[in-house]
Amino acid sequence: MPLYVVKDRIWPTFGYEPHAGQAEVHNDSHRHKVVAWGRRGGKSRVGGNEFIPEAVYTYSIRDVLIHNNMKRIFWIVGPDYSDCEKEFRVLWDSAKKLDLPMDKPGSYNNPLGGFMHLSLWDGLFQVHAKSARYPDGLDGEGLSGVELVEAAKLKPHVWGKFIRPALADMGGWSLQTSTPEGKNWFYKHWQRGNDPSKKAWKSWRMPSWVNTVLFPGGKDDPEIQDMRDDMSAERFKQEIEADFTEFVGRVFKDFDEEMHVIDCPYNPNLPLYLAVDYGWTNPFVVLGIQIDVWDNVYVCGEYRITNRDTGEVANDLKYDVSWAKHATHIFPDPAGPDDTNILANKLRLKVHKNTGGELKFRLEQIRKWLQFDPETFGHPDDIRKPKLFIDRHCIGNPLGDGGLIREMQEYRYPETKEESQKAEKESPMDKDDHGPEALGRFFRGHFGGPSDGEKSDGRARVRKVRVR
Repeated sequence: MPLYVVKDRIWPTFGYEPHAGQAEVHNDSHRHKVVAWGRRGGKSRVGGNEFIPEAVYTYSIRDVLIHNNMKRIFWIVGPDYSDCEKEFRVLWDSAKKLDLPMDKPGSYNNPLGGFMHLSLWDGLFQVHAKSARYPDGLDGEGLSGVELVEAAKLKPHVWGKFIRPALADMGGWSLQTSTPEGKNWFYKHWQRGNDPSKKAWKSWRMPSWVNTVLFPGGKDDPEIQDMRDDMSAERFKQEIEADFTEFVGRVFKDFDEEMHVIDCPYNPNLPLYLAVDYGWTNPFVVLGIQIDVWDNVYVCGEYRITNRDTGEVANDLKYDVSWAKHATHIFPDPAGPDDTNILANKLRLKVHKNTGGELKFRLEQIRKWLQFDPETFGHPDDIRKPKLFIDRHCIGNPLGDGGLIREMQEYRYPETKEESQKAEKESPMDKDDHGPEALGRFFRGHFGGPSDGEKSDGRARVRKVRVR
């Protein structure tokens, strides 16, 4: 008997009445289901109750499992244990309403201690809450099913390295639920579910108002309209409409200190470039950047200071910043040609042009290098990894406003209507942007942009500056 038929019979026995959106997800038979939910759309009840029919089915085949010395094990995986709590609580409460015989010991509901397990039928059926913060805890036996909670917040390698292989032995299913967080790996899985050629996958986009229990007025419900008035248009699209937009929250959602911050000091075997964002009250930022034959980008040093003119900065770089004296080119802000001439002349640097253009294109290039490289053929490490790395010493002046690493985490788009009125359309806030601005100048100048055409050699045009 298909499990979706069992579900329809089980729900009334403990008072669960899924709304139309929840029922559609429950009753679908695809192996991998991906749901982009708006806030308060009802995803926790779907996730928790999805395991109840599996528990009933396990009881029906218990003799077969015992004979083959097998168990059916399921996981609820979130960015942290606390993210799993709602789904696990729904499962626990539903199991109690059905008076299912929880194994003791073996069943625990302790979210504060990070210990949430449900065991039935002498361990034949088990559900474990797991935190992706500690990936070593995701190693284990084959899984019959897994729910990824707040999936868009998980690191990309969690699925490919830990979850997907664990589903292979038992032919297990996955339910991936989340409010969108930009067009990251979760978005790619959601796209997969909309591709008719991916027969095992199915996707949905469920805006908040699909939950007609909480929002009886649907899209025009007063609560929905009130949230629309409070949020920027882009945040409303993401949080309430469950739409995939890049222009909400952190600008660099894929930036992860564990992956992108490493020890990468100046390497004398690679050329060195300076990327610059001019400032006075705002910090004057100079990044030392190197690139290898695989187009991996390394930020090997950072100079950051306020209330210092360009001539003084040039002297600092020439005499006091050890890595800067090896630079051959500068990637400047084109809005400061006089500052550029001072640096180029004093440091005897060639100047790259075409470092301007629309901000969104510079940000897109940085995002591309932050993501895992899908093409690893020929790379000596033969592993999937990003292509942008920042030396762990790029923390700026401890007495100042922080450095590139902090700005990569803090640079963000407007969230409220008030903030959105202060920024250009689809542009980030004018804050925590000085290091990213310099980095974007390098990417735009070195790799080109939409108006430059493709550069087969990966090199940008160089503007000649007369050196005195």
